Amino acid sequence: MKITTYTKKDGSTVYRTSVFLGVDQVTGKKVNTTVSARTKRELDQKARRKILDFEKAGSTVHKAVAVKTYQELAELWWESYQHTVKSNTQDGVRKLLNNHILPAFGTYRLDKLTPPLIQGIINKIAKAANEGQPGAYLHYDKIHGLNKRILQYGVILQALPYNPAREVILPRNTAKADRQTVKHWENDQLKAFLDYLGNLDLNRYRYLYEVTLYKFLLATGCRINEALALDWSDIDLEARTVNVTKTLDYKQEVNSPKSKASNRIIDIDQATCAMLHQYKLRQVQEAWQLGRTETVVFSDFIHAYPNNRTLQTRLRTHFKRAGMPNIGFHGFRHTHASLLLNSGIPYKELQHRLGHSTLSMTMDIYSHLSKEKAKSAVSFFEKALKSI
Repeated sequence: MKITTYTKKDGSTVYRTSVFLGVDQVTGKKVNTTVSARTKRELDQKARRKILDFEKAGSTVHKAVAVKTYQELAELWWESYQHTVKSNTQDGVRKLLNNHILPAFGTYRLDKLTPPLIQGIINKIAKAANEGQPGAYLHYDKIHGLNKRILQYGVILQALPYNPAREVILPRNTAKADRQTVKHWENDQLKAFLDYLGNLDLNRYRYLYEVTLYKFLLATGCRINEALALDWSDIDLEARTVNVTKTLDYKQEVNSPKSKASNRIIDIDQATCAMLHQYKLRQVQEAWQLGRTETVVFSDFIHAYPNNRTLQTRLRTHFKRAGMPNIGFHGFRHTHASLLLNSGIPYKELQHRLGHSTLSMTMDIYSHLSKEKAKSAVSFFEKALKSI
C-alpha cells in the first residue's frame, strides 16, 4: 500500500492512499477508492473498513433500485421504454398504462402480486369485455401483455424474484372473435357512396377537398396520416406515382412511416391523376385569395398539416347523409384491398402497395375479403377433377 504524506497549512500531517476494493460484480471493472487519515494506523483501519463495506454491499458500488409498489415499477419501466418507440406508439402505450394497467395493478405492493391474484384480475377484466359491460376494454390481451412486460422488468431490476404474470392463462376473447375486425364496403355500398359524392356541389371548395381526399384514399390504400403528410413534390402526375416517405403523428408532426416497408411508391390510375390535377389548380386559386402558396396536398390553410380527427367528424357527417355505415378512414384502405384482391392482384403486390412489413400480415388481414377468388376456387377444383 503506497502512502502519500501531505502537510496542511496548520502544520498537521495527513496520510493518504489509494485502496483497491476488488472487481465490481455488476460492471466487471476494478474499483479503487482514496482513504485519508491522521495516522498510518488509522489509515490502515479505514482501508480495511472500506474493503469490508464493499464486500458487504455485494462487491459492487451500484445500489439496487428500491422498488416497493407496482406504480413505482411501472413508472421506472416507462422511463426506459418511452425513448425506444415513436411518438404514436408512446401515446398508445401511455394511455393503456394510465387507463387500464395502473387502475388494475397500481396500488399493489410487488411482494403481494401472485399468479392467483393476477389471474383473478385478468378474469374479471375478460368477463366484463365478453359480457359487453359498459366501459369494458375489448382488447384485454394488451393489458395482460403489458403487465407481463412490466413485471419482467421488475425481475431484471431484482425487485421481483420471478414474473408472476407468466403463470396467468389469458381467457378466450369471445367478444373480439365475434366482432368484424376489418370494416369495409361491399361493391354495392361503395357504388352508393360514390354516387352520393357525385351529387355534391364541387364548386364549394370544402366539398371538392373532401371528395378528393376520400377518392384518393380509395385509389391508393394509403393510411390517412400518410395522405395528410403528403407534399405536392411527393406526387408525380406525369409518372402517375405517389411517393410515401412520411406520416403524421398524434402531435400533428411529421415522422417516419409506420415501418421500413411503409416507405413505398404507389402507382395510381389516370382518373385519379386527372382528379388531383383539377384539385391542385383549384387549391392554387384558393391559396392565392389568402395571399399564399401551398405545398401540402391536403392543406387546411390554417395549420402546417390538417388534423385527421377534425376531418373524421366531417367524414361521419357524410356517411350519415349518404346512409352508409361508418367504416372510418381506415375503411377506405380495407375497401381498396378488397377491390384489388377480387380483381386478382397477387398478395405480394398488395403487400407492397399497402406498405406491410410481411406477406403474412397482408394475408392474415385480407384473405377472407377475397370472396370472388374463393368462388373461383370451386371452378378450379371442377376443372381438376375433369382432367383426371
